[in-house]
Amino acid sequence: MVMVLRFVKNTEVERKLLAAAREVLLQTAHELRADLRAGGTMPFESGHLQNEATYVCGARLGQGVAAVVSDTVYARRKFFHPEFDFDRRVNRAAGGRWFDAYTVGAKQGFVRDVFARRIGVK
Repeated sequence: MVMVLRFVKNTEVERKLLAAAREVLLQTAHELRADLRAGGTMPFESGHLQNEATYVCGARLGQGVAAVVSDTVYARRKFFHPEFDFDRRVNRAAGGRWFDAYTVGAKQGFVRDVFARRIGVK
C-alpha cells in the first residue's frame, strides 16, 4: 500500500499566515523598543531621544521589515560616537551604539527568541 501526499497551494491560508507573521514582527519590534528603554543604554538628558524620538516603524511591514528608529538630529552623532562623555545619572549604562547589545552583544538572540515565542515556536 502506498499513500501519496500532494501539496495543494492555498493562497487564503498563505495570506493569513503572512499577516500573522507580520503582526508578530511588529510586536517583536515593540518589545525590542521596550527592552532597549528598560536597559538604560540610550543617552538620556531630557528623555526625548529615548521616549518620544525612538519609535517602531512598520512602513515596510509588507516586505517583512519592522524597524526601531531613533529619529533626531543628534541621534546619529551620539550613536556612532561612543567616545562622548554621556550623562549617566538617569541611565547608568548610557553610551553610543545602543543597538549593539542586540546585534553582536549579550542580547544577540533577543529578537529571534521574542519572535519565536510570540509566533508559538518556542
